[in-house]
Amino acid sequence: MVWSLKFPPTSTVIRLVHTSNLIMKQILKPPDSIRGMVELNRHLVKKYVDVPCLSVKKDSLNSIVPLVKKFFLKIENFKSIQHINNENVDLYLSPELVSEWSDLPEELHTVITEKRISKEHFRVIRNFQLNYENFTADDLLKAILPEDKEGMSSFTKIGHIVHVNLREHLLPFKNVIGEILFDKIPGCTSVVNKVNSIDNTYRNFSMEVLKGTEDMLTTVKENHCSFKFDFSKVYWNSRLCTEHERIVKTLKEADVLFDVFAGVGPFSVPAARKRCIVYANDLNPESFKWLQYNASKNKLPDESFKSFNLDGKDFIKSVVKEYLPLHLKDMRNIYITMNLPALAVEFLTHFEGLFTNDELSDFENCPQIFVYCFVKGENYVELAENLVKNSFKCDISANILDIFRVRTVSSLKEMMRITIRLEKDILTGARRKRKLEEISDSEIKKIRCLPDNGQKQEEGR
Repeated sequence: MVWSLKFPPTSTVIRLVHTSNLIMKQILKPPDSIRGMVELNRHLVKKYVDVPCLSVKKDSLNSIVPLVKKFFLKIENFKSIQHINNENVDLYLSPELVSEWSDLPEELHTVITEKRISKEHFRVIRNFQLNYENFTADDLLKAILPEDKEGMSSFTKIGHIVHVNLREHLLPFKNVIGEILFDKIPGCTSVVNKVNSIDNTYRNFSMEVLKGTEDMLTTVKENHCSFKFDFSKVYWNSRLCTEHERIVKTLKEADVLFDVFAGVGPFSVPAARKRCIVYANDLNPESFKWLQYNASKNKLPDESFKSFNLDGKDFIKSVVKEYLPLHLKDMRNIYITMNLPALAVEFLTHFEGLFTNDELSDFENCPQIFVYCFVKGENYVELAENLVKNSFKCDISANILDIFRVRTVSSLKEMMRITIRLEKDILTGARRKRKLEEISDSEIKKIRCLPDNGQKQEEGR
């Protein structure tokens, strides 16, 4: 699950009948005095505000609430409707919207007057105290972190773990960030910060526990499946939930999926649940362990789900080579997912010449590859296209079916998905040979067209 920290604008115009335009002030925001706090002191997070209140009879509550609900005081851990006794109820209103009786629209006055509610039932509670418990994580982080630098825009929740990715200028505030998220995010028992990039073989990263337990064993639900894994030892990105769903929806029952970099199974497991035939692979022993566990936990049939612990190249040259021809003969739709954005395109070359011409019969249902990559730059579609083209030794321009931006990773860095149709002349290497022959012919033509300088020209080799 991905949580976005959305901070409201510093000023929003509220229009009320018979009142001047009111500028929404930061009345209900944390105090300015906590700016720059690097160690959380909850007792310092307090603010006194004047809060309007409307007292009504309990028997008229059901008719009054719908009329004034949009003016309610909506803050954390506070009820806008409070029963005073068996007869009377107080309705707390937002001081950002209402400061006096006349701020309520005239038509509302008329309606509630008919309910025997008048100005005499309106009062302002002076110095109403707001505490740490009344502010959201968004509000607190925006009030504490530096105004002149980029703050926290989002974080991800993986089961009980909240994962942040702090930029360098936020590291002095890591403890207070950890404390606030631990307090405010439901179900959180651990807040962790990634401390290096994913650049190792197994796609996991070092992390620092900012608050809570060091238990990284977690369970998440996605696409009607349950996934269990050790977050410190495998790769999991909740931001890709929608992308996983897109691909799984593409698959139909009895289709075939080769998942070259399967991880703990976000593509493979739900695909097998749809009764697809799945070959799932991951090099990381921990990922492979949890891939097998998740297949069992989600009750996948052994006959339609096979898992492997191989390097991507070896998986292509052995498993894909063995099973792809069989399924092509069955006229099945075949898909290949390659979700290793930092490296996946480098493995595309292993599909060229994977078979001899005799090993493959002619087929109409061409396998499709979904390959993922990272690109940096504004022209991300062109960059992704060129990255894929350069990974083949033959021209595959006509075989690129789609280029899709999956998500923005950071400034000018995009995660892309490119869909490629694998035709027989690519899989047998015939297209590469034709390209070499064309190059050879063109080189011969160039040589023949060289100007005569008195020496005998070479016509070919």
